[in-house]
Amino acid sequence: MSLVAQWYHFVVANLTIKQIPKELVDRIKAEAESNGRSMNKEIIDCLESAYTPRPSAEEAIARAKALWESIGSPDIGPYDPNWKNLGRP
Repeated sequence: MSLVAQWYHFVVANLTIKQIPKELVDRIKAEAESNGRSMNKEIIDCLESAYTPRPSAEEAIARAKALWESIGSPDIGPYDPNWKNLGRP
């Protein structure tokens, strides 16, 4: 990686957002406090979550199946909607 590419990697942008409703600022502040971080970090975390690409349904299913297999759970077959009533009077 060139020196320019390395330098560019660490450049951060400043962004000013105007006319944020006070109620929203109060909610962000409360959430930041409950998470033990600054309002700036809370906003960055929210934006990263909102703009992180989500896996496709197929990818999510494949990950779930891989996790299920990795924990060695038995094959329970297809879902039976009557399971929720088992053991109930």
